[in-house]
Amino acid sequence: MGQARLTLLIERLEPLLAVASSGERYPALEVLLRRGRPLQQDFSDPDEVRFALFGVECRGSLPIGALTHIADRGSTTAGQSYWLRVDPVTLWADMARVIMTQCGFADLDEVERNDIECTVRQVLQQQGFDLHADHPERWTIALQQPLEFSFVPPHQALGMDAAEALPDHPQALFWRRLLNEVQMALHACPVNQRRRAAGREQINSVWFWGGGFMPSVSASGAYDRVYAHHPVSRGLALLQQAELFDLSQSDHADFGREGGRILVDWCLPPTGADAELRHLERFAQHLLAALRSDGLALEIYAGNGRGWQFDRACLRRFWQRPRPLQAGDAGRPA
Repeated sequence: MGQARLTLLIERLEPLLAVASSGERYPALEVLLRRGRPLQQDFSDPDEVRFALFGVECRGSLPIGALTHIADRGSTTAGQSYWLRVDPVTLWADMARVIMTQCGFADLDEVERNDIECTVRQVLQQQGFDLHADHPERWTIALQQPLEFSFVPPHQALGMDAAEALPDHPQALFWRRLLNEVQMALHACPVNQRRRAAGREQINSVWFWGGGFMPSVSASGAYDRVYAHHPVSRGLALLQQAELFDLSQSDHADFGREGGRILVDWCLPPTGADAELRHLERFAQHLLAALRSDGLALEIYAGNGRGWQFDRACLRRFWQRPRPLQAGDAGRPA
């Protein structure tokens, strides 16, 4: 396959660098980020970066729901439907506002999660929607007609008043009513009753978002192999018929000898910033070793799309001395 060309996307690089600025050194990361040549691109959302890296153009909102469906099912069969993501969330209410405080299931055990899923499924079935739960923490539904509006992604809605985050469109009135029905059913759900009595957080709503049809992709894919946990990268890899691996398998992959075009989408379930930084430093050491021994060509992108290009010649940029990482570096390539 020739020289290996690896693209590393680190979605949460900026918050990780904020933790790194506390004083601990990360020598391999410092070399890669200080001596790399700048790549100037700007995006407002990490998922836009993923689509750009795969060379897939989408007009309007990104079809996250459709890609999630095929990624979690492990199949490219999704029909002609318009897909929506359905994510469990926690809302907190005071006298004037209802605020989303959390996405996902937090500390619920498997039995509690199943009960929440069944409650949501029953409400949606009453409206003619089949809940696809191929992943334990994110779901999808198929619509026969596209929506004329888009929902705010949940990571943007966090901390917002739900009334302001929900779309203001005549067609959205149905979805506001449906959310109310889901919330009433979840309020009465025995799982949430027990958690309320114990003073624990509840999963008391869902969030619809990521609507769209399956995107069209080019015949020749952008990558030969993709290591990813994130459903967008996994879905796009399946559509482009790339070899797909779990992100954990990248720790010991022999990139230099495998050759070809490789994407590593570094987006892990939350484990704590310090632990993730140490893990990322070990992976950076792995990349530097491949770069020195096999001539690996490397590009690194942050979640805002800006990044660094690195090859063997960069190792000789001795005037770019490694120094402690700090917040803001992700928006200011070396």
